[in-house]
Amino acid sequence: MGILPNPLNIPGLEHGRVEVNDIWLHYVRGGANEARPLVLLHGFPESWVMWRLILPELMARHHVVAVDLRGYGDSAKPEGEAGYDKGTMAGDLAALVEQLGLAAPLLVGHDRGARVARRYALDHPQRLRGLALLDILPVEYVYDRLSAAEVSERYWHWIFHLVPDLPEQLIEGKEEEYLARFFSRTPGLLAQLKADGAWLEYRRCWLQPGAISAALNDYRATFRHDVPRYRAEGKAGRKLTVPTLLLWGNRGNLSNQPVLDIWRQVATDVRGQAIAGCGHYLPEEQPDIVVEALLRFAAERFDAA
Repeated sequence: MGILPNPLNIPGLEHGRVEVNDIWLHYVRGGANEARPLVLLHGFPESWVMWRLILPELMARHHVVAVDLRGYGDSAKPEGEAGYDKGTMAGDLAALVEQLGLAAPLLVGHDRGARVARRYALDHPQRLRGLALLDILPVEYVYDRLSAAEVSERYWHWIFHLVPDLPEQLIEGKEEEYLARFFSRTPGLLAQLKADGAWLEYRRCWLQPGAISAALNDYRATFRHDVPRYRAEGKAGRKLTVPTLLLWGNRGNLSNQPVLDIWRQVATDVRGQAIAGCGHYLPEEQPDIVVEALLRFAAERFDAA
């Protein structure tokens, strides 16, 4: 498939905005097969742009909607932690799905978007055809089961972002350096983003008023609201029942983890694979493999209906 000459200008892709839960969400959409809708949710510190390399092939077979989560991209960035819990963010998505008339989509989430997608699948399982989670472990597993050594190496920012006020103060004046630090985890990725125009778009959104605080509040709300909720649901035996595809990079945060076994503790129907030679940003590092896996899973789920 390769990199498009200008992957930010995708033929047939339209931008839109909806009002949900007293905020607005920006999204892009394209593709004609409205009977087989896909909804894509990006991760930190990105936007809908992270899907640019696989959108054309997805749109050839599906009606695709890629959403900027609240606090990210060109969506609203309300102040404070309130609203960044995944239950509220999943509610944002439910309202968007209803307003756009999407009937039982297949939901694909990466990183933070995958955390919204998991919550959505727990709260609205009847509204989904299937679920794909890219490069995440259950959030409560990361906080409760990983060692301090593992967290310090792979999830250090999860802890840093929880500190009140200090991260904002330290990042101020170094916004670009902080943003670049995350993309530099995969050798050569930052250069790729700068070559194809994605870096400028990520940078533009990251420098918007309120964007950095919103992203930090995303992590804070997850720790203070979502993790206790998942702990309680785990004790009560509540599990994810929507058929779920898991994809992760064999060089990323999940390397050397028994990913499928971990997810089977909290979900009843999972399958998936590690992607060789890949770090955290799967759709940008290995787009051919990711799109093939997603199309195969989507065909399975929609044909089953």
